[in-house]
Amino acid sequence: MTLKTPSMLPILLLFACPVAANAETPYVDPSTGMEFVLVKGGCFQMGDSVGDGDPNERPVHEACVADFYLGRNEVTNEQFKKFKPQHNSGTSEGASLDDARQPVVNVSWEEATAFAGWLSRQSGQTYRLPTEAEWEYAARAGSSQSRFWGNNPDEACKYANVADMAAKKLRPKWTTFYCDDTFAVSAPVGSFMANGYGLHDMLGNVWEWCEDVYNSEAYIKLPKDNPEYAGSGEYRVMRGGGWSNGPLGIRSSHRVGLSPDFGHHALGLRLVKSVK
Repeated sequence: MTLKTPSMLPILLLFACPVAANAETPYVDPSTGMEFVLVKGGCFQMGDSVGDGDPNERPVHEACVADFYLGRNEVTNEQFKKFKPQHNSGTSEGASLDDARQPVVNVSWEEATAFAGWLSRQSGQTYRLPTEAEWEYAARAGSSQSRFWGNNPDEACKYANVADMAAKKLRPKWTTFYCDDTFAVSAPVGSFMANGYGLHDMLGNVWEWCEDVYNSEAYIKLPKDNPEYAGSGEYRVMRGGGWSNGPLGIRSSHRVGLSPDFGHHALGLRLVKSVK
């Protein structure tokens, strides 16, 4: 019997057990450096299961999505300007929203989809905005509570850039969280703790455009599998809340519609890469 010394084991294991390509290894886009996390598909209860939401978040219903890659972070100014160098995210009350690592804002849905198309052509991959169901599934990361960290809004400042007590001093009429996240406006992406899927800023920092046409009654009109509302309507869905939102706006089921040609100082995007 041949004894295996410790120094021999790594070599023997390399040949005895070849390592298969890890399907869960993040994908990094070569053009932008954008990192994409594989979100394994599944079914979940979509909508306001807690009872603190709006009528357009009901009825709670089962939705199922297939595997997809989702950006670990929101698209940054630096990444978006590879597509549109002249873009300026602007300022808010003198504070810059245009630093390289801040999420790009003041981007319309039309510009967001144009960016996804440009990046698809650059890379040979297929990029797009997430569907509303994909977005909520990823934001929840398996949670059925109001937020991926739970129902307590005042734990927000560990996980999300929100309207906080510091904002309350500057804007006394704002409804805020009772915590301090240290950022007056948008924060550099990835500044806060990730959710259970390794995704940062799914709630807070900036709102994110989704692919779907907005319809207040979409939840009674859609199929269970890979739902996407593409019917008539003048608005597109945005999700997640932003740095200027209080507790009602920072929830996994919260949904709002906005004109696709409109930009906003707390509205950006995150991309999906299709699984091949």
